[in-house]
Amino acid sequence: MGRIKFGVHKAPNTSGKEQQSCARLISKGTMRMEEICEYLSDSCSLTSADVKEAIEALTTYIERNLSNGYCVELEGLGHFSPALKTLQRTDEKGKTVFFARADGVNFRCSKRLRSLVSKDRPLKIKRGNVTSNELPDRKNKMLRFLQNNPYINLTDYASLNGCSRYRAAEDMKQFTKDGVVIKMGYRTHRVYSLPPKEEGEQ
Repeated sequence: MGRIKFGVHKAPNTSGKEQQSCARLISKGTMRMEEICEYLSDSCSLTSADVKEAIEALTTYIERNLSNGYCVELEGLGHFSPALKTLQRTDEKGKTVFFARADGVNFRCSKRLRSLVSKDRPLKIKRGNVTSNELPDRKNKMLRFLQNNPYINLTDYASLNGCSRYRAAEDMKQFTKDGVVIKMGYRTHRVYSLPPKEEGEQ
C-alpha cells in the first residue's frame, strides 16, 4: 500500500526511430507546508505554528548562505549549492568576455535519503487499476480495517488509502465529529477505534 507506483508510457519520438518505453511515476499528490507542519507537530513537542516558523527560518538561512557563496549540508537530507549560468558577450574590442549569474539552487540528495526511498521496488500498475479515492471509499476501507483490528492511527489510515497524513487527519476529524470513530491517546500516541456498541446491538 505504501509503495511507489508507476505506469509504462511511450517516450516522445521525434527522430523517426522506434519509440522507447519508460516508467512514469503515478503520484499520490504533493505534500505541502501545511501537511508537513501537521506531521512534524504530531511527531514532537512543537506546535504546527512552531514547525512552520522553524522551516521558514531554515529557508532564510539556506538562502542567505547560498547568496553569500556558501554550500549548505543537511545531514540525512542533502547538499545545497548555488547554481550558476555561464554567459558571454563581446566587448568593444571584439574580445569575448565570460561571466556568470546565479541561476537557482543545485540539490544533491544524501546517500541515506536515497537508500530509504530506494529500499522497496516500485509497483507497476495499469491506469485502469487506479480506483476512486473519495471520502466514502476511504471511510469504507477504514471500517473494514477496524473490523479486524482494535484501532487505527493516522499512519495506517494514510497508507491504507494512499493519501497524505494531513488528509488522514482531516478525515478523522470529520469521522470523530460524525461519531463514526472515537479517538484515544494524545499526539503521537493517538489512535481511533469504533465506538462501543450499545446494549442490545449485535
